[in-house]
Formats: sequence, C-alpha cells, structure tokens
Amino acid sequence: MYSLRMRATASERHISGAERIVQLKDVQSVVKELADRAVSHENGMPNSIKITLEEITGDIQYIPALPLTSITTRNHEEAVKITTLALTHHAIPQQIAHHAIDLIQEGGAPGGRSMRGAMVMNYESGLRIEPDRERGVRATRMDMSQEAGEELKKNLSAIQLSDRAPMIKEALTLASKVASLKTIAEICISDNLSNHTGYVASEKIGFLRIPHLKEKQVSIGGRIFFVPTTINLEEYIKEVEEKPVIIDQATSTRVISTGEFTEELKRKREGTTTSM
Repeated sequence: MYSLRMRATASERHISGAERIVQLKDVQSVVKELADRAVSHENGMPNSIKITLEEITGDIQYIPALPLTSITTRNHEEAVKITTLALTHHAIPQQIAHHAIDLIQEGGAPGGRSMRGAMVMNYESGLRIEPDRERGVRATRMDMSQEAGEELKKNLSAIQLSDRAPMIKEALTLASKVASLKTIAEICISDNLSNHTGYVASEKIGFLRIPHLKEKQVSIGGRIFFVPTTINLEEYIKEVEEKPVIIDQATSTRVISTGEFTEELKRKREGTTTSM
C-alpha cells in the first residue's frame, strides 16, 4: 500500500490538500484525481502543487468511523452555542471553547491566515503547544475503504446529505483517526469559501456536523486538537502525522435538532444515557 498526499498553495497560501492510501495499481489514476482537484478548487488557482508518494512499510491500523450526527443549526449564533456546549462537555472551560472558535475564524497562522495543519491546544489552559505556528500539525496517512465509503454514502443519502458525501467522507476519516490518538476533542471549521459547516469530534461524542459555524464566503478556517496536560507531544504528533489508518466501517448517521442535542447532553451529564 502507498500513501498519497497532495498540497496546493498560492504564494505560500494554503489552497487545497488531500490524503489517500491506495494500492500500487491505483496510484496513477489517484494522482490525476488529486491534481485535478488542486487546479479546480474554489479557493483559487495554485502556483505550486506537491504530490508525495510513499510506500507504507509498517502495519496499517483499521478502525471504524465515528458515529455521525448532523445538527440542524439555523444560524451562526446557534452554531456557536452548540459548538461551545459540545466542547464544554469534554471539561474544556467555556472561555477556552470561545477562544478556540475565535482563533480559527481569525486565522491561526501568523498574519491571520489559515494554517496548513492543525493547532494543538492544552484543554485546561488554552495554551497552544504545536511547535510550528505556520505549519501546524498535519494529520496524514489515512483513508476510508471503498466498502466503508459506499456504506457512508448510502447512510448520508438517507438523511439528505448525499451532495455533501465527498467532503463529509474526508472530514470523518480525519476526525476518526485523530479521535483514536488520545485527543480529547477536535474542532474544525471549513476553509472552503462556499462551505459554512464545522464539526466537533471525539470518541466521547462522535462526529457532530454543525452547519453555519462559519459565516459564508469566508476562506479562513482550520482545526484545533485539544490534548491533556500529560500528553507526550512528540509521540502524539508523530502518530497524527505518520501512523497509517484506514477507516473500514461506516457507523450510524442521524439528524437531530439543537434542542434534542442539548437534551441529550443534559441527560448524559445526569447519567441517564450511556451513549450519544
């Protein structure tokens, strides 16, 4: 198996990126697919496209996707409220949750730009601990199996999200890998101009898709990985960036209202439900 990674930039500004794990026989067609994606992205035309091919020599870990819940937020204010509730459910202080949302929307890289990778934040102090604030930490070497992808597509069609299937598949793949690596929670806001959706994800809460988390027609976005104070940062970054993971099972998908989600969190805090 081979890891294929694409990154497209325009004068060092991040335009697009993608990750695949493929067999040798599929390399040529997937390289073309990634190149086509790079030159047709809504965030602009790149002047640099880098595609890296690397043989995977170690073991690949196979894990199921996180359960997916799409919350029917109606506006930006409601989306921020739900995101804050989801983050504080992980014992992340409310002021740190608000700070994280603002930081992503302002741009985590120097000069207020979107980062190439993720910020890493201590969930108790709110301090950023990633070594490089320009590059961040890039989750790589991951993919979803064809069978799991087809199952996910079918599940998304049942909740009227088939038009979003490619984007959701990529986000869910990344979030599922990151959640399996001692990450307390992840928050992400899309940097695509036309995509106003974000998510919060963890093993505790699953993958929460949150529309309207970003104002429309804004190309600044990003993600933050919340980690415990006791984390071995060097080992954590190595696993996020280098551990090969394939999602081999699509799990449940559903749509709920903001009120239903709030009630679920309340019941969970009171110990009357065991899962999201």
